[in-house]
Amino acid sequence: MSELDFNAPITEWELDEWTPDARAELTTALIESGIAHKWEETVLLAASAAESEVEEVLDEIENNNELSDDDDNENGDDGGDSNDVADSKVLGQLSALAQRISQNPSDPNSIRTLERMLEEIDGASAPGEISDSVWRQVKDLAIQIEEALVGSSQPDESTAMDLAGRLFAILRSNV
Repeated sequence: MSELDFNAPITEWELDEWTPDARAELTTALIESGIAHKWEETVLLAASAAESEVEEVLDEIENNNELSDDDDNENGDDGGDSNDVADSKVLGQLSALAQRISQNPSDPNSIRTLERMLEEIDGASAPGEISDSVWRQVKDLAIQIEEALVGSSQPDESTAMDLAGRLFAILRSNV
């Protein structure tokens, strides 16, 4: 396997919701596919040029794990509103909101909008135009932005701006 070239564009996937076993399975699959990558704790780094191949591997592992979860959950309980699909216009709204927060993280209207949107997308599956792994990453970044701005006694605007910039970049490249 070749080394990851940090001089080339890099794409990140935050996979902290994945179990260590699932991340190990992903590592094995990436090595077998010859995809150069690196882990920084639970963040997977890979060349942006290999993004589509990484997405395919992520989706394959997620789909296999979802099938296992479905087999374990045969009592008819679907876990709540997991059948809801996020409205595709939410991606454009999140993109515009991320851009606003990256420029002015202390805007109370943007913070309220973010909180409302998080409630709206909580438990919803990905809109048709993006993969489940990208959707999970979008939701995770949005939650981290909210936590940076309202999750403690002192807002961390610098972190919120950085996270919002990452969220905007992901949405721009996937919508």
